[in-house]
Amino acid sequence: MELGIKRNSGLTYALKYAAKVLKQGIGISKHEIYKQLGGKSPLIHSYSTFNRYMGIAKEFVNWAKEQGVNRLDKVQYEHVRDFLLSKSEYCSMRTLKVNASALRKFFETVGRGDIAERIGEDYQEIYSKGRAPGRALAFAHPERVISLLKEDVHKVIAELQLLTGARIGDVKKIQVLPEEKKVIITKSKGGRTREIDYSDRPEKFDRIKELVGELREYLKGSSWSSVRESYYRDLRQAVCRSGEIYTGSHAFRVNYVKERLRELRERGYSEKEALQIIEYEIGHSRIEMSAYYSRG
Repeated sequence: MELGIKRNSGLTYALKYAAKVLKQGIGISKHEIYKQLGGKSPLIHSYSTFNRYMGIAKEFVNWAKEQGVNRLDKVQYEHVRDFLLSKSEYCSMRTLKVNASALRKFFETVGRGDIAERIGEDYQEIYSKGRAPGRALAFAHPERVISLLKEDVHKVIAELQLLTGARIGDVKKIQVLPEEKKVIITKSKGGRTREIDYSDRPEKFDRIKELVGELREYLKGSSWSSVRESYYRDLRQAVCRSGEIYTGSHAFRVNYVKERLRELRERGYSEKEALQIIEYEIGHSRIEMSAYYSRG
C-alpha cells in the first residue's frame, strides 16, 4: 500500500488517514482484494467492523494524548501494550482480542508496521489477560456497593446503570424527556435505540434526570475513556470491600431487570408480560435473554 502519511504526523491526522484508507474496502469482496494483492486484505470490508475498529483506534489516540503522546513517531509499542492491558481489568478475552486486532490494523495502515508486528507477536498473551467469559450476577446490595465507590463521578455512573439498566458504553448516551418522563438511549448495542417509560416511576425519573446533569458536568473536564477505565478499577475495589462477587458493572443491569420484574409483577402483570416489557426496555431482541437476566 502506498502511504500518504508522514511518520511524524499528528495522531489525529493519522486517525483520519486510517479511516479514509480502510473504508475503501467496504462493498468490495475480500476475495477480490486477495486475488489482486495475492494475500490478506489490508482494508476493512464491512461498516460494522469499520465503526468498531475506528472507535477503538480513536479511544487509543485519546488515551495516548492524555499520556502526552501526540505524534505518530512518538508512539512506542509499550504505549499500545499498556493501553490494552489497562482494559484487561474489565474486558473479556474476546473483546480484548478485538481491541488488539483493531490497533494492529490501524498501525499497519499508518505505516507503523513495527508496532503492528509486535502486537501480532504478543497477541495471544495480550488477549489472555482479559476476563474469562461468564454470567453477570446481580449484587445482593447494589446501593452499598455504590456507596463504597471512592469517586463521586463513579457513583453517578453506577447509579445510572442501576436505575436504567444501561450498559457501561450507553451511560454517556442517556437522554431524558421531562414532559414524557422517558429515558432515551440512542445507538445501543446492535444499533438499537432504547426507550424506557418512567411515568409509573416518577421519583426514579427525577433522580435519573439529576444524575444525567451531574455526569455531563463531570465529563466537561475529562474524557469518557479515562473515566470509564478508572470506574472499573474503583468498582472492583468497592465490590471487594463489600464482600460481594465481582462480575463487572453488568451486574447493575441484572439488578435493574430483577427489580423491574418485581415491580411489574406487583402491578399485576404475568411473568411473560413483564419480561416482554423488560425485553424492550433493556434492548434485547429475545424474551429468553430477559428471563436469563432475571435469574442472575
